[in-house]
Amino acid sequence: MRYALMFGLLAVTACDNVEDPEDGENEEEVITTVVLTLDDGSGATEYRWADPEDDGNPVIDDITLAAGTTYTGTVEFLNELVEPAEDITEEVEDEANEHQVLFTYGSELTVHTTDTDGNGLPIGLAFELTATADADLTIILRHLPEEDGTAVKVDGLQEDAQANGVDSLPGDTDVTATFPILTATM
Repeated sequence: MRYALMFGLLAVTACDNVEDPEDGENEEEVITTVVLTLDDGSGATEYRWADPEDDGNPVIDDITLAAGTTYTGTVEFLNELVEPAEDITEEVEDEANEHQVLFTYGSELTVHTTDTDGNGLPIGLAFELTATADADLTIILRHLPEEDGTAVKVDGLQEDAQANGVDSLPGDTDVTATFPILTATM
């Protein structure tokens, strides 16, 4: 593990209160930890991006992958400032039509989302990843609530994020975590 300011940035914004979104309050969700689990078929390995003090100084696990191997992956979001830790992933699953996990990366990586919401649109909690060379993988949890009764989560958001950046998209970013990926011949 290493401290890496240049590889990680925590951006926490508001998500609707799951318990009662009609109560007029906009409860903020704190996400201090992003857990990435990758499996090459021989066993799963967990990697963490954690900002346990929620101060913008994350601790990031190094990831070394076999070049050219396809990994199945999952991502989880936690608030570890509370005891026991709160699993924000459950809220993302419950509100899948209003959330999407987006990935940005260079040409050295390929990422394909493998899960969908009730409308057939990607969620991004499950995916496949292949790395051909060293690269950075940025994971962004985007909250995409309806605006004026119109869905803003639409097909093509991943492609737009990759081509134009996440700031070009509707909604708010709940967290951004960047993992450095190293490749090796194994």
